[in-house]
Amino acid sequence: MEVLVEAVESAEQAETRATAAKAVASRWFILARLSARPPNPLSPGHYRVSVNPWTPLVVATMGWALSTVVSRSLLEDGVDPFSLVAMRMGFAMAAMALAVLTALRFRSTGREAWVKGGLLGVISLMIPMVLMTVGLEDVPVSIGGLLIALVPLSTILAAHFLVEDERFNPRSVPGLVLSLVGTGVLVGIGGNDVEGVGNLWRGVAYVTAGVILAGLGGALTRRFAQEVPGESLVLPQFAVAAVAMALILPMLPAEGVGGWSGGDWLQVAVIGVVGTALPHAAFLIGASINSAARLALTGYSVPVVAILLAIVMLGERLTPSVGVGAVMIIGGVVLVERSTVHHPEPGFATSR
Repeated sequence: MEVLVEAVESAEQAETRATAAKAVASRWFILARLSARPPNPLSPGHYRVSVNPWTPLVVATMGWALSTVVSRSLLEDGVDPFSLVAMRMGFAMAAMALAVLTALRFRSTGREAWVKGGLLGVISLMIPMVLMTVGLEDVPVSIGGLLIALVPLSTILAAHFLVEDERFNPRSVPGLVLSLVGTGVLVGIGGNDVEGVGNLWRGVAYVTAGVILAGLGGALTRRFAQEVPGESLVLPQFAVAAVAMALILPMLPAEGVGGWSGGDWLQVAVIGVVGTALPHAAFLIGASINSAARLALTGYSVPVVAILLAIVMLGERLTPSVGVGAVMIIGGVVLVERSTVHHPEPGFATSR
């Protein structure tokens, strides 16, 4: 009898040890899996701990403002706008590809994301960029940059027709009127008095066409962001825009890059990486850790920073008409944005 009791106790002890061993092995397996998966430096949780929420917004603002100023500088030096945009997109695409490989973000493998992202790459990225760059041949940053500030208004108007539950709010009318009057003051009253103006109305027409298409692209982006993850649209946009621009470049009146100096190449690389890819990535990071109201400050501040940089770097003068027009345009945009409810709320994929 005692032998039988000892055998039962031995069996129970063995089973207990086996259960404990399994638990330890399971814990080690989980720890091994976790340690083998390095932390993603672009994950929202990581940035909530280690990055000031304002930092990515400042980076995006400075990058986009700098791209406008450097583009104007290159155009003044005789670089043709079509080659400029093509090479800019090439550098931007290379930077985004590097981000995909190193940060494991912005990857897109779904067919739907590539179709919709590719469409956005043409409508909201490539064509507006070409039109605005061509326009900057005739108008300085103080005019072109402020006209580009109208993109949010164009987006809101287009979203009325393209985005469900995002109809134009009658309370936005005062802001819309204020911005349009400010545009009239900027262009109609003082446009020809601004130093560096070529063919004023041609430049305004090109930039305005780019603003309208960018607004259409912004509305489509908001619509698509409700159907596919916003991050999955990033890589297709850059890839399709870069490839499409390279394909159509031979059909455009481009002078090529044969006469570019080393300084020209360096400035184009800066526009592509610092002025295009980096601001997009920074704004995406900012969208994950900031409120929609704070994100909207980026759109308001870019034209102001661009004008200040143009004054310092290009020697542009701030005339009274530019100052009054700037206050009215940006003030109107702020009023319209504050009276508009976005679905989804503005973020990287939903505001431009």
